[in-house]
Amino acid sequence: MAYSTQTLAQGCFGKVYKEKFGDSWAALKRVPVGLINKYELERECKVYKNARHPNVVNLLGDPWIKDAKWNIPLEFIFGEDLETTIFKTQSSKILLTPAVRATIITGMCEGLLHLHSKDIVHQDLKPDNIMVEHQTHRAVIIDLGLAKFFKNGLSSAANSGNEAYSAPEILQTRGVRDKRSDVWAMGKVIAELCARIRLPTQYVCAGKIQEYLKDQPYCNPVSRMVETNPSYRASMAGVILDIRRAASASKMDIKPRDLAVTQGNEIRESQRWSPQPPTAFKTVVSKPPVLNYRQNPPQQREMGKAVVPLKGAGLNNHMSLMSFPCPLPKTGTVIQQSYNDRGVMEYKEIITKEGKITKYEKVQISKTFKK
Repeated sequence: MAYSTQTLAQGCFGKVYKEKFGDSWAALKRVPVGLINKYELERECKVYKNARHPNVVNLLGDPWIKDAKWNIPLEFIFGEDLETTIFKTQSSKILLTPAVRATIITGMCEGLLHLHSKDIVHQDLKPDNIMVEHQTHRAVIIDLGLAKFFKNGLSSAANSGNEAYSAPEILQTRGVRDKRSDVWAMGKVIAELCARIRLPTQYVCAGKIQEYLKDQPYCNPVSRMVETNPSYRASMAGVILDIRRAASASKMDIKPRDLAVTQGNEIRESQRWSPQPPTAFKTVVSKPPVLNYRQNPPQQREMGKAVVPLKGAGLNNHMSLMSFPCPLPKTGTVIQQSYNDRGVMEYKEIITKEGKITKYEKVQISKTFKK
């Protein structure tokens, strides 16, 4: 039985395709045989097999050669890369509430902790190499092609990786990439996820993190992760408890003034990458769980503010299911489309009346409408 393929990505080590593999979909990595020898391929597969974890991409089977290319079947993630979530909000399908952000941060840190427990150094951590599932918000570290085993000062691969997420010792002294440089890169990724802006590498240090994230729960662990001196830098094992605590605080301490919906289905905290305190607004909600929002003048970039009259775990569970197109009309009908956990597109009808959502139900859309 033939299946159509879809090109997902292209890099210096070949292309990645979405293709059927057995009963599931796979991200099939195809590498010309001239770009990787058998030893390098075996080393890469060994890394994948040793790295099995829910927050690390899974190798689905042994590679094979077809059309002069190595075919490497990897787990397909029905979601988007973190680069899109953070910086391409017009394309993102993820509603980045504090609870969702906490789930992403905890997941990618748990994945890196597992890699380091197996003496695996990723070498190329960046938002592009972290996938986020649309439905569960599970963070998955991908692209272990440059990853290496690093134990007792001995490395199994070349010292490679990008510069934008390179620790100071890598940029300044061309030091060896190890677990400590992985931690620094992860710290920068977390800081950018909290700030929702691209941070210049040369300005990422403990002092800056403490200055700008002082009121956020991730301030302490992230500042320890980006220490300039690698000798003083925390390990993943050393910060994971603080990361978990910060996630719990983020999921439980969600107030209406902390959420703001903007164009491109973007949600961010009012407390952004700025030391100034946020400007709070008041709203009165009489009967939960109706979702109210306020429409602002069209010339402003922030098109609306979402307020959910729930607290704690109830708010977390409620908002984790929400991914509304933005801005919603004051009165009207909007069709929301999203992928379910089987990778099938679903459509839901949202009907608003006088600033309130009166209907949010799954509907069937005809093929004519889809086109």
